[in-house]
Amino acid sequence: MTEMVQKLVFSLLWLFLYGYFVERMGTIQKGRGKRLVLGCLGCGFLLAFFWVLPALSWGLLTLLFLLYDLFYDEEGFRGQWRHVLLAGGLFSAASLCPVRLLFAVNGGLLWVLFLMLAAKRSYLKTENAVLTAAPYVLVSVFLWWLGGRTNGLAKMQRAVLEWGSIAVECCLFWVVESTLFSYKKSFEVQTEQFQREVMGCQYEEIRGIYMNMRGWRHDYHNHLQVIKAQLALGKLGETKRYLDALERDLDRVDTYVKSGNLMVDAILNSKLSLAQKKRILVNCKAQMPEKIPVEDVDLCVILGNLLDNALEACEQIGEERRFLRIYMHVNKSQFYLSVQNAAKEELDFNERNYISQKRGSHGLGMKRVRAAVEKYDGYMHLANEPGIFAAEVTMPLPESGTVRFPLTNSLP
Repeated sequence: MTEMVQKLVFSLLWLFLYGYFVERMGTIQKGRGKRLVLGCLGCGFLLAFFWVLPALSWGLLTLLFLLYDLFYDEEGFRGQWRHVLLAGGLFSAASLCPVRLLFAVNGGLLWVLFLMLAAKRSYLKTENAVLTAAPYVLVSVFLWWLGGRTNGLAKMQRAVLEWGSIAVECCLFWVVESTLFSYKKSFEVQTEQFQREVMGCQYEEIRGIYMNMRGWRHDYHNHLQVIKAQLALGKLGETKRYLDALERDLDRVDTYVKSGNLMVDAILNSKLSLAQKKRILVNCKAQMPEKIPVEDVDLCVILGNLLDNALEACEQIGEERRFLRIYMHVNKSQFYLSVQNAAKEELDFNERNYISQKRGSHGLGMKRVRAAVEKYDGYMHLANEPGIFAAEVTMPLPESGTVRFPLTNSLP
């Protein structure tokens, strides 16, 4: 195989990798027609100018992929063009290398593309990224060594070893990258499904409180008519007893906590209404600003799941030992949440490992809580001791100016 043919084979391989990279880096609108046209144009540019000036062909290919990303990528072009241009520049520079050097350079290109994809999706730690370089370094060193053995191997043997090593590098890139991509997509689908379930559960609980309040307001007119009639007949004692009964009924529909934050109040009051029905002694203190830089879905996942687990744990012990303590506070740029609840003295495997048995979640809820906390560079600490379970969450919040805090509200 002549040197020019070998360069052309590398260029065609890199053209495919370039297209794969551009699609994976963004959110390209899928379609076989667009891919077919892109592939034909890319091969045409490559074949038309490759024999004269390879760098020119890669310059045209880079422009082609920039236009492809501009028109078909659902993500903003402003954040994508640098990646497309950088990858095109790397391929263009590699095409100018001598043929013997291309075999060693190919592994470095694959590793750089892999790192750029990993950085885009934030699914690879630094130490793991470094470890992924080891196979490519070994293969590149082997190919460099093989290129210097001009007399030790026949041409056919050298070609088989060289292109076999290139195939190994490409397969390694494909397997690892596609596996991580599939894992991330699966995680995103599960997260979206879980968030829908959590929000649906919260909606039903809040809807129950709202319907209860709506029913009381509906009867308000009738209550006034009864009181007026009793007063007209001079039945003051019966009127007093009737008003006492209405006061108790009103306490049942009133909110337990008014923290100052609408979403926090909605979640806390819905959960605490369940705690009252389960005869759980509750002490809740919440002091929150009206707005915090945490998405409602994430706040619902964190607070809702921790309280769900607490209520579930309390149900498993006698009513006389049930308790739930909640403390929430934002101090300048620090969010703090503490949830403590009664637990069994003897813990089974699921309880020791924070695996909920509710709705067959198999620990998914606590994993989502940890993921939501880490999203804001926060920290979650769990302590499971005989008779008590404690969860603490701290999250740094960006400064948002001066906020007015309401008075602390507690539920004795």
